[in-house]
Amino acid sequence: MDEIAIREPRPGDAEPLEALITSHFTEGSSYGVDLGIDDPTYHVLVAVEGDAVESAGDAVDGESDRTDAVDGEGDRDGAILGVMALREFTDPTAVADEMYFFDDPDLLPAAERYGHLEMGYVREGATGRGIGSRLLGRLHEAGAERGVDLFLADSWYHGGDDSPEKLFDAHGYETIHRDPIERPAAECPKCEETCTCEGALAVRRVAGDATDAEATRS
Repeated sequence: MDEIAIREPRPGDAEPLEALITSHFTEGSSYGVDLGIDDPTYHVLVAVEGDAVESAGDAVDGESDRTDAVDGEGDRDGAILGVMALREFTDPTAVADEMYFFDDPDLLPAAERYGHLEMGYVREGATGRGIGSRLLGRLHEAGAERGVDLFLADSWYHGGDDSPEKLFDAHGYETIHRDPIERPAAECPKCEETCTCEGALAVRRVAGDATDAEATRS
């Protein structure tokens, strides 16, 4: 099995996470990273190599997410492979205010507690290892434990191999709204001959762990 450690963020992760995220955007873009430390409604998880953290007490995938490592210790190579976050809401208007591509709460199905997925990125060269699936599966577990009954993501679907559409399809999401992002291919960091980018709204009702288990194995 390809061992990936999933852990909670440390204060020193902000700068490398910002670098990882902005590497997916056009040159000159910036992204402020919220690590969600001490916020029980905001769950951030990062992925690193499993063999880089075993000595620090971090969890290899399949074990607890908790870590007893002191900030700045443990990850011998310091490389974060991926990140994903989940923010909880009870008010659909608050969800719409948080979304990037859409701002209409009427687009959202009714729910008692929403789990809005944010900041889902995998380092270039680390795709194809199931990192996104493992991060997403862990966030599904964390959200369900806190009563989230609808997970959603307003996402950038694109023509690259790492388009999140594939990940969400594998985990039982339904894309309920799409808006094309109109721009020349030369201005798109992901598409080649023709830009096929879309802003997309994908949702998933909580219905057990079977879909997550199957998707993580694939």
